[in-house]
Amino acid sequence: MRIFERFTWLHVLLISLLVAALVGVAAYHARPRSYRATASLLLSDRPDIVSGMVAGTNQATPPQAPALERMRVILTSRSLRKGLVDQFKLAERFHVTATEAVDALGGMTQVKLIGEDGLTVTVACQGYRAPRLALGYPLTFEDAQTLCSDLANAYLAQLRTHVREGDLEHARQSREFLQRQYAELTEGLASTEDELERLRTSYGLVEPADKATRVGERIRAIEQAYSDASAEVSSTENSLHAAEAELGGVQVMRISSQAQVRNPVLGSLEGRLADLQIQLATEVARGKTSENRDVVQIQSAIDDINQQIAQARETVLKEMAEQVNPTYDAVVGKVIDLHVSVAGARARQARYSALLGQARSDLAELPPVARSYLEITRRQDLQSQQLASVSQALWLAKVEEQRATEAEPFSILDEATPPIYGRGPGTVITALIAFGAVLLILGLLIIDRRWFGG
Repeated sequence: MRIFERFTWLHVLLISLLVAALVGVAAYHARPRSYRATASLLLSDRPDIVSGMVAGTNQATPPQAPALERMRVILTSRSLRKGLVDQFKLAERFHVTATEAVDALGGMTQVKLIGEDGLTVTVACQGYRAPRLALGYPLTFEDAQTLCSDLANAYLAQLRTHVREGDLEHARQSREFLQRQYAELTEGLASTEDELERLRTSYGLVEPADKATRVGERIRAIEQAYSDASAEVSSTENSLHAAEAELGGVQVMRISSQAQVRNPVLGSLEGRLADLQIQLATEVARGKTSENRDVVQIQSAIDDINQQIAQARETVLKEMAEQVNPTYDAVVGKVIDLHVSVAGARARQARYSALLGQARSDLAELPPVARSYLEITRRQDLQSQQLASVSQALWLAKVEEQRATEAEPFSILDEATPPIYGRGPGTVITALIAFGAVLLILGLLIIDRRWFGG
């Protein structure tokens, strides 16, 4: 360590400059620079015509938040990143395994929502002036600039493909399911019509068929009326129970008027209190202290009167009159009306029940062939209604499938372009830090030569 004894400040300055130059050259060739490229998309704000047709109304713009959240989940999924790793051969370019490349790409990517109708994808890549000296991924500045923009755009391309394939698969499955239902209903309706035609031909049903049809229509009408009456009974009974509960909480009588007067005892007490306070003030004015016997007696009397005033009631009731509470009368009237409504609804329910029993009895009295005809006819009507609903849904499913094939799930707002400027530690700053550190260390060694036996 004797070599430091010969050091001068000039030597320290020269050595610091030399080290700073070496560090600056190393940083210039080996330091990384980070480049970031951003691509953004925007969801369409046009109304969904197919959804409007399904709902039967003109819907407004559907909410975009679920669609954006779905896209964000897809963009951050490992499956999508694995596709990008294979597409750009990132494992070979980074000299890592495929799994490590997928994880590295996740760390390089940032997905951010823009309000309620857009999102951005930002990819950051590090490049080196001399990749062989790099400790990280060996990319040049130019490679990092190109790769981050290509990856950002590829994210949106992969997202478009994934969303379109998912929507198309869902629409195809719906259409195939509805087609199977349509075929089954068509076959069942044709079988029912053939059965009905054979029954007509075999028995020559004309009048019995008309009679059975009339009975069936009467049963359907009475069943609907009975259902309505039962619902009315249930609703009115609920209202009656609520009104009776309310009636229990209302007082029958109420105070219609009352008069109050001031307690006459308070007047005399207040007069005595005023006299005592005057006497107390007079004694104090004469120079007597609070320990004086006269002052103590007067103060004791004042406290006693104050206690009497506090215990006395401020007002006394002079007269009071009561009458029947009008709220109670109103609730009683409401309860009576509801009792009448319940009785009427139950009467209608009983009447429709009797009519329904009579109609079913008439149906049972029909010849077996007429009852079979009626049953087959009702099954035919039900199958026809179901077939009409499935036919409309199938047409909408075909339209949805066609839209999923041709329509764009979103529009590109901004495509990513290779960034011009990167971020990273500056060469000059790195050199200055090295210069200051060496200068500080060597300066301390020169100042305190006792560390080396001097």
